[in-house]
Amino acid sequence: MDVLTVDKLAEVLQESNVPLLTQVLRILGPDRTTAILADTLACEANGGMWTKDRTRRRTPGGVFFQLVKQQATRQERQRLFPQLAPQQGRPQPQGPATVLTWNEVQTLTQALATAPTGEARTMKLTLIGRPGKVETRGQAVVFRMQGKAPGPLPKGLPPLPNAPALTWTVMVALRQWNRVKDSVTGNPEDQLIIEGYPLMQGTQHVLMAQSCVSMVQQRAQKQAQQQRQAETMP
Repeated sequence: MDVLTVDKLAEVLQESNVPLLTQVLRILGPDRTTAILADTLACEANGGMWTKDRTRRRTPGGVFFQLVKQQATRQERQRLFPQLAPQQGRPQPQGPATVLTWNEVQTLTQALATAPTGEARTMKLTLIGRPGKVETRGQAVVFRMQGKAPGPLPKGLPPLPNAPALTWTVMVALRQWNRVKDSVTGNPEDQLIIEGYPLMQGTQHVLMAQSCVSMVQQRAQKQAQQQRQAETMP
């Protein structure tokens, strides 16, 4: 993985709390933050992490912050997550909010179609899993990956439609594939972390991979790095 930045961290985690991510990267440093990010992606690949009351699955950002709390020192936790003072005069919660429906989404989409469109300066999709049959053509390989439904979504979103999860046709440059091929084919427990640009080609969902790394290789690199750091400590 390239040098970790706050923008990269926020993008991978789909996390809007950029100030806290900035503090984590500054206080823990890029190496420890990268290691926790790898642990977060591994956790997500293995089903994610539930909240304490088990009413919903944590978001990737929520998993990351939870792992930061677990792995940081007490002093670091106090700096990153200071205790909030009790709020006086806190308003009482209102009745249950209405749930957004897909019919309302369609109406809203039609209304928004006449308004100016915002700009997404970065658009990237992350797939974590194992490839199916791999075909090589020229300087690229092509395979398919079947998605799966997520855990419970955040409150306020409409329920998932009763439709099969998306299947992605993934295209990876041969040079990137050769770096992970032996690991993923030789280890049935290994998984790929693929980041790329999503698009539609006819009715097919396609991901043009910009990054393709092996989770096992990342873990081994992390352990080797930690060992080197331990050997250099006085």
